[in-house]
Amino acid sequence: MKRIYILTLLAAAAVSVCAQDRYFARTYTTNVLANGNFDIELWHTSRFGHEGEYFHAMDQRAEYEIGVGGNVQTAFYFNRFQTSVSDSSGSIHQSSEIGFSNEWKWKVTRPTSKLGVAVYGELGVKGDELELETKLILDKSFGPNLVAFNLVYELEWEALRENGKNEFQLDETPIEFDLAYMRNLSASFGAGLEVREYNKIAQGSWEHSVLFAGPTVNYRGNRWFIVFNYLPQLVNLHKTSEAPRNKVLDEHERAEARVIVGFSF
Repeated sequence: MKRIYILTLLAAAAVSVCAQDRYFARTYTTNVLANGNFDIELWHTSRFGHEGEYFHAMDQRAEYEIGVGGNVQTAFYFNRFQTSVSDSSGSIHQSSEIGFSNEWKWKVTRPTSKLGVAVYGELGVKGDELELETKLILDKSFGPNLVAFNLVYELEWEALRENGKNEFQLDETPIEFDLAYMRNLSASFGAGLEVREYNKIAQGSWEHSVLFAGPTVNYRGNRWFIVFNYLPQLVNLHKTSEAPRNKVLDEHERAEARVIVGFSF
């Protein structure tokens, strides 16, 4: 009993001391940086496994995150996307794009609230695409446990050239649900699970609903952290003529792996 009590205190201390750290690889929590504090985060995501072809994509992000006061923080990202895919002859071709994005997060509730609530918006540009991602973020800590939920709604525009004019057309409006649980096993280590349900909605048509789930581990020091997540695709929950099979392995991958390294200043 004494051991459990000490472990709970250590985990609570970890949440308090490292409150600005990222605990999950995909699911956001309501924590925001104090005014003037900043983090630098380096992301790498590997996506692999399309049916009938070789496919490996690498998404990298360099993030500068800063607290601006009033329970608000902002971040700026430089993004690089590289894809390797085989053609009908078996040859591997590579393509790459770069992008930029800016996010804002506002923590609505106070630290003493029973349920954490925050809202989030991120505007990004990549090649001929413009994206606006919004999130409703909920989280709850109890003892050494942390639970978080995100409701994500995106607007994705694609550049077109029509009638001699350049314009952006709204192409997709996907909806995503993220659910995560972590148990802080010590002051510096936590392990848990993340679940992601991605619903593709294109031109008003609900084409598929893909479910992913996998483990996440978090190791953190005084001013740094590292998060690792492995997320395999489990099943297509909404089969349609566009996606009639149990898995969607043309637009999505068999699995994704993500690592994030962060430093606080």
